Amino acid sequence: MYEEGAQFEWYDYLAFCVMLIVSVAIGSYFGFWKKQNTKDEYLFGEKSMAILPVTVSLITSSISGITIMTYPADVYKYGSITLWLALMLPVCGIVYAYVFLPVLIKAEVTNLYGYFEKRLSSTCRILTSVIFTVMVVFYGPVVIYVPSLAFKQATGVDVLIVAPVISAICLFYTAIGGIKAVIWTDTFQFTGTVLSTLLITIIGIISVGGIETVWNTSMAGQRLDIFNFRFDATARDTFWSMIFGATIHWSCFTITNQAEFQKCQSVSTLKKAQFCVVLYGFGVGALVFLTVVNGNIMYTKYSKCDPLSTRQVYRDDQLLPYYVLDTSREIPGLPGIFIAGIFCAALSTYSVVLNAVAGVIYEDYLKRFLSPEKQKNREGAILKTIVCYGVVSTLLVLLVQSLSEIVPFMITVQAIGKGCILGLMILGVLVPVANSKGAICGAIVALVLMSWIGFGRLWYSLEGTLRDASKPMS
Repeated sequence: MYEEGAQFEWYDYLAFCVMLIVSVAIGSYFGFWKKQNTKDEYLFGEKSMAILPVTVSLITSSISGITIMTYPADVYKYGSITLWLALMLPVCGIVYAYVFLPVLIKAEVTNLYGYFEKRLSSTCRILTSVIFTVMVVFYGPVVIYVPSLAFKQATGVDVLIVAPVISAICLFYTAIGGIKAVIWTDTFQFTGTVLSTLLITIIGIISVGGIETVWNTSMAGQRLDIFNFRFDATARDTFWSMIFGATIHWSCFTITNQAEFQKCQSVSTLKKAQFCVVLYGFGVGALVFLTVVNGNIMYTKYSKCDPLSTRQVYRDDQLLPYYVLDTSREIPGLPGIFIAGIFCAALSTYSVVLNAVAGVIYEDYLKRFLSPEKQKNREGAILKTIVCYGVVSTLLVLLVQSLSEIVPFMITVQAIGKGCILGLMILGVLVPVANSKGAICGAIVALVLMSWIGFGRLWYSLEGTLRDASKPMS
């Protein structure tokens, strides 16, 4: 029987602490020895970053702890149809690289939402930046809370102790180090994320008897039933909902993301930025594919004794940590590497969001009220101070802990906000005749309509009226 908090040994804590210490060291290096005093240095690294670290940073910040923990659980319960998303992600990268990125770079804007001011109006710019800022408020605490939940399973340390400590560490190295610290810590953290994911995949396959066993058991349990081509709007997942719905959702995350655009601007040329984004699409697709594999391995291991049915875990997002800690009992250090890998993904995502929101708040709000002299002399200090905005996000962990539907809530908020911004972006780039009045009216209608649909679904889910039917548990 698995016992919460009974898994970590001293070497597991050591692996976890090494990850934190190295991250802080990288931030301190760029904060105290390679100081980022101007806006260009702090937000764009003076456009001197190399392709490899920028690509790795793009991938790492997109694969948060939420993705690593919830995607396998989703496959475990509902099947492997997420595989279609893994295949479509490279397409998202290619579309962004060759359709949208050239237009945004040519517009010569430091802020993604500054494009809307040049193309449409200042009202559109403020509207989109406000939407982004509000989304960050809700996204930040979820990014920190989910891996903190895994840490609690392994150590017994309460989430409300872990989350503020980890958040404070991330705030520190992001605030003092700027985009260079973010990108280089992402590069280090990418190693932890990929290493832990690969180790769990390999050890999991060995523990259940090999790939053939995983294939046969998953087929028998309907987990590989991915060719669902029926047009059914009431079905939870189909081929069409993944190809169009999930792909558009990830396109929102890529195309409308100030953090992604900011990193693309940290390289010297458009061609280098395009190359980074294309590689990013393939890299994220590969990691999502691994989460699908891990979901099937989990089902193979527990096809005769479901941990949810036996109440050994109580939430879907506890499944993967339970599986890892259960599988790795005889492998010293693996639980520590796994938890460190999850936090690597979470920290990389959180630090990028903090750095991006600093740029948005400065460019869209504060800069309008500062004299040119103050802008020139105090940009670095102002931007570093703005990162403390993350403190508000950290405090909202208390709210997140009270939610029973964390991931659906986060996805709903993201879909409403970023869907609206993506619509405006497509309108601005691909429809030359579009004007500001039409764009604003369309954005408001979209926000109202999608809020009604999205939060309405959450309401019925919480009431128990709307339930998703899972695949057979045995």
